[in-house]
Amino acid sequence: LSIIYAVLCSLLLIAGCIVGFIFAMQGGTPPAALFLLGLFLSLILAPTLHELGHIVFAAANGMHLVYAKFFCFKIEEKGAKRKFGFASPFAPDETQTVPKRGGNMKKRAKAYTVGGLVFGGIFALIVIALALCFSLNGLNAYVFWGALPYSAYLFLLNVLPFEYASGKTDALVCKAIEKGYPEAQTMLNAMQIQGELYEGKTFAEIEGSYYFSAPQLAEDEPLFAVMLDLRYHYYIEKGELKKAGDCLNRLIDAQTYLPLPALIKVAAEQVYFYSLCKDKPKADEASAYCSQFLRENTATSRRILATFAQAFGREEQASALVEIGKELAKTERIKGVGRFEE
Repeated sequence: LSIIYAVLCSLLLIAGCIVGFIFAMQGGTPPAALFLLGLFLSLILAPTLHELGHIVFAAANGMHLVYAKFFCFKIEEKGAKRKFGFASPFAPDETQTVPKRGGNMKKRAKAYTVGGLVFGGIFALIVIALALCFSLNGLNAYVFWGALPYSAYLFLLNVLPFEYASGKTDALVCKAIEKGYPEAQTMLNAMQIQGELYEGKTFAEIEGSYYFSAPQLAEDEPLFAVMLDLRYHYYIEKGELKKAGDCLNRLIDAQTYLPLPALIKVAAEQVYFYSLCKDKPKADEASAYCSQFLRENTATSRRILATFAQAFGREEQASALVEIGKELAKTERIKGVGRFEE
């Protein structure tokens, strides 16, 4: 059904563009140019407003923006700053946020998810209203008619609960949250943990049920790796090395489904873990995959390098790294992570 619906929406988009352009051409070159201008602007404005809806609703529900991609632009958090840049227009549009507090997560997650549909629907309605209003009053409305096909297409594509090759629609995510699907339950648990970390609790201070009550997911689900990573930090702080090692091994087993930045972070934690276990050959092997990460001036990298130095006889270097790491931990945006690193 999702394939049929996506194809139908695509055909309607193409038909709308062709029919609109033919009507515009009958009025000459200027109307045709205005129609094409409207179409081009909608390719930028429709996805931008859709993601802006997620951003606004996220902010209203106590969430911190980490990443947003729309059309060929992106907003990305680098350290303590957000940077605006360019992205591939063929990559899926998305918004990533982190809760700044725990509690009432189901309602907040639904509101954040539906924000894109609200803004996308409002934009499509405004375009329709302006096109009709200008046309009925004898004014030039070609730019609005040009913007209509894609604006309506993007809204209709997301308004039904389907999963496409590019990912799940907002409606499907909302339905999963409401119905309590396994991936949605895991997502809400992970968000609750992240919210409490943001408030200042460390991994081990957060209720254990949030780590272990969610259903088991398949390895190709992104939340599978997210929850394993959270459990790893929970076990490390508790001092349960065997269980922490099991989490790392399962992450390595699922590496086919992990993006490169996540793999690098897993390798860095392997260096830390094998240093705790005094296994230098394996620590050296893991460090080869994350050397750039370990050179970054972060509390995490200093913690890992300090442990490596301490484990293998470089105590003076370890002490210096610890002092640097403590200062960096105070600057962590997520207070609980800073306290964990310290």
